[in-house]
Amino acid sequence: MHTITQRPRRSLAASMLLATALAAGITATDVATAAATALPAATRSGSAVGTAVRASWPTVKSGQRGVDVATVQLLLTARGYTLTADGVFGSGTAAKVKAFQKAKHLTADGIVGPGTWAKLVMTVKSGSKGAGVKAAQRQLTDNGYTVTADGVFGSGTAAKVKAFQKAKHLTADGIVDVQTWAALVRGGGAGGGGKLSDAQAASRLKAAGITRSSSGNCTNRYNKKCTSLQSIRARTVDGVIALKKKSGCRIVITGGTEVGHAGGTYSHWNGYKVDVARTSCVTDYIHAHSKKHHKRGDGAWVWRVTSGGKAVIDYADENWANHWDITYY
Repeated sequence: MHTITQRPRRSLAASMLLATALAAGITATDVATAAATALPAATRSGSAVGTAVRASWPTVKSGQRGVDVATVQLLLTARGYTLTADGVFGSGTAAKVKAFQKAKHLTADGIVGPGTWAKLVMTVKSGSKGAGVKAAQRQLTDNGYTVTADGVFGSGTAAKVKAFQKAKHLTADGIVDVQTWAALVRGGGAGGGGKLSDAQAASRLKAAGITRSSSGNCTNRYNKKCTSLQSIRARTVDGVIALKKKSGCRIVITGGTEVGHAGGTYSHWNGYKVDVARTSCVTDYIHAHSKKHHKRGDGAWVWRVTSGGKAVIDYADENWANHWDITYY
């Protein structure tokens, strides 16, 4: 009798929480996460239902580009809906998403939201092979845990998964399950994409011995004379820290996510780029550890680092402004 009386109470608590949250304008994903606390402890910590409730996902749809799009494409391929993982969400990708959604009895709108992610991801672990593993490997690299995206889940991939899980306070078992996938595609940052606040980014950079400067001596993102780190990607911050460690050079950031830079997907505003003061030490390191690739329309020569045939870092030599314009893909 005790068990029978407890279940309705928990169900009522969850329902009341859901109604209250929706009335307050909280998103469905946040409601799902909060509702998990109204479930039995055993459900929250162990069952598939508990895992699905706690996981939260970004929305990926037509017109978007980047590693999350490539992840969708690779996971679709692994599910039998073959696509080229070019990271561009075009009409072909939308059509395959709709076909997958229809097969899984989901709303076939071509938008990859929480419901579609939950059906699309698959558990991969040591010994696994294929497009699903490659998707996990590309996400690991995008989160700063660089690994070759060869589609083979070996000891190196397992070690990087465990390190990522430990950093995100997940069970460090080396198995990419639903929760690990959710942490990977969101990058663990607020609002998805692994983006940091100015204070978070500044703290991490300061701890690594990296400073920043601006002509206006300010950090306001909406003032082009400032150098802001607001909404910079964690991957970009990790990249600058890696540059400091590997080069041994003094690193000064002179441009971040503030207004006044060129637009586009892989832009300063979107958190992919930073400007770093052009010193002989930094220049010598870049020349020694990347390949001269092409000249941009503005005359800047681009030195590129690739992995698996894909660009992972572009160093553009804006010598007229005395800095390197660096893009971390």
